[in-house]
Amino acid sequence: MRLLHVETFRFEEFFGMSPPSYAILSHTWGKDSEEVSYRDVLKGRLDMAATRPAKISGCCNQANEDGYKYVWIDTCCIDKTNSVELQEAINSMFRWYQEAAVCYVFLSDVPAGDDPRDHQSAFFSSRWFRRGWTLQELLAPSDVRFYDSNWHYLGTKGDLSEAVEEITRIQSSFLLGMEELHDASVAQRMCWAARRVTKRKEDVAYCLLGIFGVAMPMIYGEGDRAFRRLQEQIMKDIGDDSILAWGLGSEGLAHDNSFEIIPGGALAASPSAFANCSRIASWGRPSNGSFDVHCGSLRLHLSLYTNAAGETLGLLKCGSEDDAGKVVGIPLAAASDARSGEYIRLNGRHTVLVTKPAAEGSELVQIRIDSERKLSASTSQPCWFHIRKFVHSLELIDVKPISRWHKRRALIKVAVEPNNEIMQRTLTRFRDQRNEGNDFIVVLEVKTQNSGLQAQCYVMIASRHTSLHDIAQKFDNMRPEAFGEQSASNGTLFLHISLKHAARQRTFPVELTAISKPPAVTINATLELQLFDQRVAIG
Repeated sequence: MRLLHVETFRFEEFFGMSPPSYAILSHTWGKDSEEVSYRDVLKGRLDMAATRPAKISGCCNQANEDGYKYVWIDTCCIDKTNSVELQEAINSMFRWYQEAAVCYVFLSDVPAGDDPRDHQSAFFSSRWFRRGWTLQELLAPSDVRFYDSNWHYLGTKGDLSEAVEEITRIQSSFLLGMEELHDASVAQRMCWAARRVTKRKEDVAYCLLGIFGVAMPMIYGEGDRAFRRLQEQIMKDIGDDSILAWGLGSEGLAHDNSFEIIPGGALAASPSAFANCSRIASWGRPSNGSFDVHCGSLRLHLSLYTNAAGETLGLLKCGSEDDAGKVVGIPLAAASDARSGEYIRLNGRHTVLVTKPAAEGSELVQIRIDSERKLSASTSQPCWFHIRKFVHSLELIDVKPISRWHKRRALIKVAVEPNNEIMQRTLTRFRDQRNEGNDFIVVLEVKTQNSGLQAQCYVMIASRHTSLHDIAQKFDNMRPEAFGEQSASNGTLFLHISLKHAARQRTFPVELTAISKPPAVTINATLELQLFDQRVAIG
């Protein structure tokens, strides 16, 4: 380790031995030409006080006042022209910050007199909180002290923990060392970096090595591949399912007009994909060997779950810290052009939190890592439900999954795999614009059977306050008697639905017509959900 003496401004090296107590600087870099390099120090740039940058002179003065004779500053204590030294330094940096007696955080964009507890302050908006490298510089040292641009003391990490927690979304238990970093899930730690940026693409990965306690070679020029290598190393060393929890957001698919199922990669493109994972916790201790990367696929044991819409989710061993009954589900589709057990992670579909099934059985699955290979058109083929309304006051206002709705053409498109007999279910919501009555929920189902397509539809009503998402999530928990009715009444409109098979058998016209008399039976989805909740409460 190379340290700078605070009085002589000369380097002293401690390789192969324990260094003396030292202070360490955390800051944001300016232009490379403005920073003092290792070569600059050797040339005597720090010999004269007039040529010393404020951040270096301030750091050395503060360390001297605090009784430390040595400081470590990343701009000048590493010979960046030596690739071997640079790689060793990057892999050691977390430890160096961790072992420092004190860490001075110099905030060059925070003026004198700033109140760090004020939400409108320069402290709250400082770019230091948005840089990738400063994340480990915040977490690794036990004694972190903040200073403004004039080297006026603002407070310690402990003094300002509430403000820092709000800015960074890192729980104070981790900020202050009450919990070890390895007690946070991989997804949580990635979330801490989600809003941070680096000058070089590769540093998005390299700045996180210490956070995860892993090491890997530096290959500047590899670009985004560095973050993929980081994830593979984390899977190898840690084995935490939550590394696949990226993309957590609202349920459903992004808009998609193609006929193909579009595969995405198994791994995240950047830490920003974990932005909503601050409350995702792992269940049980991660184990090495949980993942195996083989022939372009990721192999692991997963519980597979089919939701109400017929979509496949891989259930991870992680979930919400706030609700132990919720588990993370990642969107998958069978890669039917490949051997059994291989899946793709679907591009554009969110990871979701779903109610944990009562009984879970896991199986060994393979998920393709690369997204370059698209499934052929023969893998999944579209069928269409053509909505034909003969009641002009009815308006289609929602569809689950929303991606199946081609609104301008009044069509619902469902991708059906030829060799998969799983029922694909679509829920549609119609509202009568003439009154404030209940909505109509029209259920459309299709599956492959005997090399052909079998489709059916039925209808029920629901309160306007009952979301279609809730109905879809709990649909399979309704009573069997709730399914199959072709007519329903909301009190003012008596509606009948019918489905006709077209000649080509891939298009199904769905007709909605008014009838003169109320049906004998109307199924109310809102009441069905209430009945289910009562059964759960009774146990």
